[in-house]
Amino acid sequence: MKLRRVLSTLILILAVSFSSLCSAAALKCGDKGDAVREIQDYLIAQGLLSAKADGVYGTATVNAIKDFQSALGLEVDGVCGEETYRILRAAAFDEIDINTFKLGDYVPEYTLEIDDIDNVTDTPKSSGATTIGSVLSAVSTIKEVAQYAGVGDVIKLGMQGDGVIDLQNKLIEHGFLDGEANGICDTYTVNALKDFQKSRGLTADGICGKRTYREFDGGESYEVNDFGIPNCARVVRVEATAYSSAQPGMSAYTALGTICQRGVIATDPYFIPLGTKVFIPGYGYAVAEDTGGAIVGNKIDVAFDTVGECYEFGRQWIDLYIIED
Repeated sequence: MKLRRVLSTLILILAVSFSSLCSAAALKCGDKGDAVREIQDYLIAQGLLSAKADGVYGTATVNAIKDFQSALGLEVDGVCGEETYRILRAAAFDEIDINTFKLGDYVPEYTLEIDDIDNVTDTPKSSGATTIGSVLSAVSTIKEVAQYAGVGDVIKLGMQGDGVIDLQNKLIEHGFLDGEANGICDTYTVNALKDFQKSRGLTADGICGKRTYREFDGGESYEVNDFGIPNCARVVRVEATAYSSAQPGMSAYTALGTICQRGVIATDPYFIPLGTKVFIPGYGYAVAEDTGGAIVGNKIDVAFDTVGECYEFGRQWIDLYIIED
C-alpha cells in the first residue's frame, strides 16, 4: 500500500506541474517520443499491441488505439486524447477491469502532463529542456514503482512484492514450486505458474490473473492420459483455421469481451457453446470465447498472437477434445 501511495503521489506531482498531455497535445499518427512509448507500453500490457514500444505512433499503434476505443464505447478515431489516455492508463495499472467497464464508470483522474514539446517528440523548445527532463525522470520512477504487485494484482515476470509472495505460497502449497517464497516473480515462479495453469486447463501464459486466482480458490485439475489428453474429454472432428488480433481489421476483443489471444477459439455457439473448455493437440488448452460469420457447425477458428503463427497453422482437420467437468 505504501508503494501505491508513492505511485499516486508521483502522478499527482506530474498533474500539478505540467499541462495535460492529452489536452495540450493529443497523441496521433506520426508523433514520436517517450509520451508515445508510454501509451504503447500500456497497449502492450493489455495485449492490444504485439510490436515493441518504439516511440513511433504508426499504423499498428493507431489500430490498437482504435480497438481499445471501440471496445470501450469511445469515439473511434485512433487518436489518444484525454479520455482515451485516462481510461487506457487506468486499465494498464489494473485500476479498472476492461472486461466489465462501461462508459461513464468511475476512472481515477490521473494524467501524464508535458509542456513545451514540439509535435510530442524528444526535442524541447528553447526553454523546455529542464521540464522534459523532469517529466521523463518521473515517468521512469513511476514505471519502477509499477513493478510492485499487491495481493490479488495481476502478476507477471519481473514483478515484486506481497502479491508475489502470496502467489508463490499458493504454488508451494499446491506442489508446483519448491523452496520458500522470496517475493520476486522470476523464471522459476513463471514456469511453476505455467505448470499449474496447464493442470487446470488454462492458457499457460505465466501471468497470474483472475482466472488463475479462481483456480487456486478451488478449481480442479485434469487427469491426462499418456498423450497428455484430459481423460474427461470427448472428441469431435472439426475443420480448424487460425486468426490473430494482429491481422488488419481484426478486433483485439472476443465476442465475450475478453482479450483475443492464444488460448481462445471462435466457435458456432450452437455446436460448441461459448465458455466451453477444450484441448487441441499441439496447441494446448483453450476456451470458446469468440464467434465468426464463417464459423458455422463443426468449424472453429484458433487464436494466435502473431500472423506468422496463423500462416503456419493454416487450415486443417483436427480432433478437438471438449472437456466435460
